[in-house]
Amino acid sequence: MGRKRKPFWLRDYKKASYNRRYYYKKKIQDKLTSIGVIVVGSALLFGWLFPNHKASTSQAASTVPLQDTQSEMAAFPHSERYKPDFNCSVDHSKDSIATMLCNNSEAAKHELIFDQAYYALRQTVGKSGWKALKQEVVNDSTLLTDCLIPSTSSADPACYIAHMDALTDKYKSRLTGTSLQEANRPIDQHITLQEDLINLGFLKNTTQVDGVYGEATRTAIVKWQKSNGDETADGFLSDSDAEKLSSQSTNIQNSQSIPQSTSLEKSSLQYTSNPDIQTPNNQSESNFLYYMIIFSIFIGALYVVAKILQAKAYQATWEAISKEIFSKKLNLQIARSQKITTDQYGTLQTDAWSKEINYFMKTRIDGIINSGINNEKLRKKLSSSAISLIIDLAADPLPVNAGTYSYISNPAVYDARMSPFDYEQHCALILRDAGWDAHTTQKSGDQGADVIAQKGNIRIVVQCKLYSGTVGNDAVQQAFSAQNFQGANGAIVATNSTFSQSARQIAATTGVILIHHSQLPTAAEEIYARVNNHSTSYPDVTT
Repeated sequence: MGRKRKPFWLRDYKKASYNRRYYYKKKIQDKLTSIGVIVVGSALLFGWLFPNHKASTSQAASTVPLQDTQSEMAAFPHSERYKPDFNCSVDHSKDSIATMLCNNSEAAKHELIFDQAYYALRQTVGKSGWKALKQEVVNDSTLLTDCLIPSTSSADPACYIAHMDALTDKYKSRLTGTSLQEANRPIDQHITLQEDLINLGFLKNTTQVDGVYGEATRTAIVKWQKSNGDETADGFLSDSDAEKLSSQSTNIQNSQSIPQSTSLEKSSLQYTSNPDIQTPNNQSESNFLYYMIIFSIFIGALYVVAKILQAKAYQATWEAISKEIFSKKLNLQIARSQKITTDQYGTLQTDAWSKEINYFMKTRIDGIINSGINNEKLRKKLSSSAISLIIDLAADPLPVNAGTYSYISNPAVYDARMSPFDYEQHCALILRDAGWDAHTTQKSGDQGADVIAQKGNIRIVVQCKLYSGTVGNDAVQQAFSAQNFQGANGAIVATNSTFSQSARQIAATTGVILIHHSQLPTAAEEIYARVNNHSTSYPDVTT
């Protein structure tokens, strides 16, 4: 496809990576067809060369005219059906837009047309502008929710096409010159030009062509432009470049077919001019050579079949691995947020997270790999890819307002059933959302501080109490001790419950603020304003 890693557009249904299953199946079918031709041809050759065959039959067969197979191959056009740039073999029943794209070729085509404009603009802005451009597309994609039909739980293709065309026009308006010429080119012509780059040796023949110019295709275009003396070599295919590239590809195909035809014609003439001149000994040696050729073809066919089956097993295993990892994405995100901590010096501690990844691999992934693949090298490759996918998915930020269908302790969403450690994480997330640099502490050496937050030169400590009863004075004393130990400017005790009378009395003496966790941003800002002399007092926010 020319694109290497994640697709440009982050949607929930584009989980794999950018995987075009349609072209993969087509490639497998082509290989199986080739094997069938080899087997049938071998059988015919075996019968023709059998020792008891008459020489006259061989001579007659040698006069059969050659067929121009190249023209027949050229008669097959590109597939009339278009597929979106994600894996349609995965279950998308809960995603109306994804289901519609997998079933509607025209909608998928308009998405690919948008891809062309996006990747042309991506080449224009350069690496420094990729991140901002991707975020812009993510924001624009929210408009597609207008195409959902609530009453039928489906998506309207016409609405989707209209929105995609509008986005395409928006991004095309920022293109000029060769980049605009390229973006305006029909998708089928883009596919043909990618095939031309493969024919000329500038693009790997294993590349899956889809008409979208990712990094691999851009690199191939630059190499081709430089080989033709183009000093600018900007990676865009102008109309004149496209015409020249197509012409060069046609010329090289014609030059390869002419010598082969001439050689075969000479062989035919030589054979027909010297009929029936083989001696018995020569015939025996010739038969042995023929059998060796047939045997070699048979072994080669077996090898190709084995490789195809191995590739299919690898693909199926990877899809099973990806499905398992994506189904556990939220759990992995939570585990990462719990396992990666910061010590008192600000250094990230990742050992616990590494152990968690190894545990997940051992209990959830290794069984899938071992049951699907026997080759040890491929097993290691799948294991490495799985770990990389786990790390990438778990690194996605937890949505603060995320909900769950069945309860799982999640620091991003408050719930009385959540774990105490997740409650600490929840308090830290609230402060981060309010603009503070907040993190949870380790379980030892913190002297009572569950969360440490800093903003500018102001530092505060927070004691987080997830209680079903009343919070006593111990929590206040711990927070006050943590403030002195950490050299903080203020201390807060946050809870989901209420405080005892004795806790309030000690808080009034020590200056520790007692609040409900939802009041954390207000209390933190009051401390910040007080220390910076922006305010001389702050209201009572205790619960």
